[in-house]
Amino acid sequence: MIFIELFFTFFKIGLFTVGGGYAMLPLIRTEVLSKGWLTAEEIVNFIAVSESTPGPFAVNIATYIGSVRGGAAGAAWATLGVVLPSFLIILAIARCYKKFKSSKIVAGLMSGLKPAVIGLIAAAVLTVGKTVFLTCEEADVALRREQDG
Repeated sequence: MIFIELFFTFFKIGLFTVGGGYAMLPLIRTEVLSKGWLTAEEIVNFIAVSESTPGPFAVNIATYIGSVRGGAAGAAWATLGVVLPSFLIILAIARCYKKFKSSKIVAGLMSGLKPAVIGLIAAAVLTVGKTVFLTCEEADVALRREQDG
């Protein structure tokens, strides 16, 4: 059961975030904290560790959380979940690229994604910054306030 949960959680994260690992941070943080897989402090610590390890950030964190929750198989399922949406989307785009290459609509959509990605990265910086600069107790209080609305 944990393998399915890991796969679908990280599949959702991979599917609904654009802009790479840092843009995924707010959704990763929300999902992981709501499921109780890691604490806010553990997430911040792992972000620091993943910066010094080779490979994409999202893959590193999915693999780490998967291994913590389900061992080697959990790491494989979580990693597959976070990578598969991007792979499928890029495969579909590559098949249709010649048709849409000069489309003004596609160009407009791509330029519209830039501010959204910047916003997601800024949200990640603020979220991680709160945890880093506040004590764990203050961060938990802030998180509870944030979840309550």
